[in-house]
Amino acid sequence: MKRSFLLTLSLLFTLVLFAQAPAGYYTRANGKSGSALKTALSTIITAGHTAIGYDNLWTAYKTTDVRPDGKLWDMYSDITNFDPSKPSGNYHEEGDVANREHSFPKSWWGGSKNAAYSDIFHVVPVDGYVNNRRSNYPFGETSNPTYTSHGGFSKLGPCNAAIGYSGTVFEPNDEYKGDFARIYFYMCTRYESDFASWSSPMLAGNSYPGYTDWAITMLLRWAAEDPVSQKEIDRNNAVYGIQGNRNPYVDFPGLEQYVWGTKKSTAVDLNNYDGSSQGGGTEQRPTAPVFSPEGGEVAAGSQITITAVGNYTIYYRINDGELQSGTSPVTLTVTADMTVTAFCTNSAGDSPTATATYTVAETPEPVTGDGVFALITGSDQLEAGHNYLIVWESGPRAMAGANGKVRSYIDVLLTDHTLDLSTLAEQPTLLQLGETADGYYTFYIADENAYLALSSDANNLGTEASANVQGAQWSVTFEGSNAVIANRQYSDRAIYFNSSSPRFATYKSTSKQRPVQLYKEQDTETGAGRLPMSNGGRSMEIYTLDGRRLAPGTPLRPGIYIVGGRKVVVR
Repeated sequence: MKRSFLLTLSLLFTLVLFAQAPAGYYTRANGKSGSALKTALSTIITAGHTAIGYDNLWTAYKTTDVRPDGKLWDMYSDITNFDPSKPSGNYHEEGDVANREHSFPKSWWGGSKNAAYSDIFHVVPVDGYVNNRRSNYPFGETSNPTYTSHGGFSKLGPCNAAIGYSGTVFEPNDEYKGDFARIYFYMCTRYESDFASWSSPMLAGNSYPGYTDWAITMLLRWAAEDPVSQKEIDRNNAVYGIQGNRNPYVDFPGLEQYVWGTKKSTAVDLNNYDGSSQGGGTEQRPTAPVFSPEGGEVAAGSQITITAVGNYTIYYRINDGELQSGTSPVTLTVTADMTVTAFCTNSAGDSPTATATYTVAETPEPVTGDGVFALITGSDQLEAGHNYLIVWESGPRAMAGANGKVRSYIDVLLTDHTLDLSTLAEQPTLLQLGETADGYYTFYIADENAYLALSSDANNLGTEASANVQGAQWSVTFEGSNAVIANRQYSDRAIYFNSSSPRFATYKSTSKQRPVQLYKEQDTETGAGRLPMSNGGRSMEIYTLDGRRLAPGTPLRPGIYIVGGRKVVVR
């Protein structure tokens, strides 16, 4: 079977060496934009893809990655002169030996030997030593590198703050940044059905947009600043002849703008596509900056960002005030109602002006008790303004502060489905319940000045500044003592506790994670002087929570008691 496959592979190299996309190849993508365009492109480039196998990449490189001088084309180093034949030996320094580099690191999907493992579009020949220094760090830009390849061609170091990421990054040379951006656009498109389960600092944990905001902004800029080259066109044709699929972002320069950028609401016309005007060439006016959130009601003290699509300074006014400027992304704090206008500029002129209006939401008056919470099991016990806790009783553990994209926990003490905050050294997250006009609930976290929310279709649990977005709204139903707190925007996800990797997050019901319970703060009486010790002249019976009846006149220590059928706290 292997011998037959290699023969077929050899024939493909010979017969379809410089194949072009056949007529009608992209027909089903025409007229679409944004997420729908990416899905249509994914269907097209997945259908024809034949995985050639990792061992056959060296043979493929003889067709796809040979420089005019007959050596391997290396995008990580500027001093290599590798023969296209399969290399032997080890590397000790730059220039020793070539590697097959997963430019989109295989660890980001767990390293399984799937189609991506040998996908020629992103597995490229590079210098082995530089590849080892790159490791699986994300792409980015660094001004203070801890490592540089020969002549500073490639760099490794802390990411520039302006990018929006603070970790270690690998920065390829400017000459190839557009190449790698289009490779990454291809990967997000070709593997759309898998992308939500892959993980890295560049990935958003969903199928669309797939990448984080900072990564999208950077990749779009790289693609514009380093337009499609003849090298990429030739490689795209060669890979198509071997692997049977194409990179649409090379075939249509600037197509990424219709998926992630300024044209993502514009239907693309591939039949009359003018690639020269989509990216590169004469500098175009910049597009309007982007606000996040886009406007609306937000909690007081919330932060908003204004991000330029490209490496531009942002000019903005608050409430028609003085013109200010800042490096993208600009961060502002909303302390009062305000309208913000923003634009950026380059040699071709000013961008369109973007406008966003923010109003400060009135925080509902809390209904406070005495820090004693009890299990609730029905919707009739959901009352706006009251405080609630999300608990996993089998621990028992209560939801606590943010831990990255999920929520952490604290161990708690439960007595007869009752929890007293005064017994805890650490405090759980108090959730103040709100209710929307159409019957959904919100959970306001006063300590974080934000609302519990799900921002993507993934196993996450974060916050939003505004309760108006559907990701910050929840349906609450009960199955026995379990609370099913399902997200409005991603309705097949609800809050569960992950006991094997302890955290509270949103999961699908098929995930078999642990159901949670909802505890409500009780309106209890406190202080021994206010204990109802008699009823109609008769002495009332007092019990401890473990069922012991106290003798009349017994001094009461601080704690929770049952008096006349009611839980009472003595402090």
